[in-house]
Amino acid sequence: MYFYFVRHGTTINNQNHTFNGGGVDPVLTGFGQAEAQKLGHYLQEVHFDACFSSPLKRAYETAQLVLKENKQARPAIKILPALTEMDLGDWDGVSITQLNDAPQIENYFHKPDIFDGHSLHAESYHDLQRRGYQALEQIIKSASGKKNVLIASHGLLLTTLLKSLNGTDLRDIRKDGLVATSSVTIFESKDGTEFKLKDWALKPAE
Repeated sequence: MYFYFVRHGTTINNQNHTFNGGGVDPVLTGFGQAEAQKLGHYLQEVHFDACFSSPLKRAYETAQLVLKENKQARPAIKILPALTEMDLGDWDGVSITQLNDAPQIENYFHKPDIFDGHSLHAESYHDLQRRGYQALEQIIKSASGKKNVLIASHGLLLTTLLKSLNGTDLRDIRKDGLVATSSVTIFESKDGTEFKLKDWALKPAE
């Protein structure tokens, strides 16, 4: 099986540098839509057998736009709540600069293994990692026998899950930043237990 993990396109929250977690649901900007369409064109020859998406509009619309460009197959998009972005609790929708002095901000960006999300009614990265693996298990079970699977989700969830699949310790998952908007990361798995990275955060040229 080949898993095509896609991060959604740019939203107004991304542009305005506000926290864009699971508690907010902005749509794609015009630029974000164009990004997703470009990625869809890039993947147009891939015969997708199944597609799963976060329930948030930015991910679902990205999946729609990617599949719309596909010349091979357009499977129905299945909503999977476990693919929702990290719940950022009290921070969701707040400008990042307003929280420069927040007690957990340094841990959030640079020490994810000790980030205390629960103190701000949010998830921890440990919570997110577990949920990401649960989502992948559900996808593998549901898409058994399929070859190419499209998965539309979010920057924090995908970065945490995919770097973990690739052997990165939780404390180091943010060292190189998040996977880019409207990028695709591809993993191969023969048995659903071991995963081999094929391409990381590919994004069509501007």
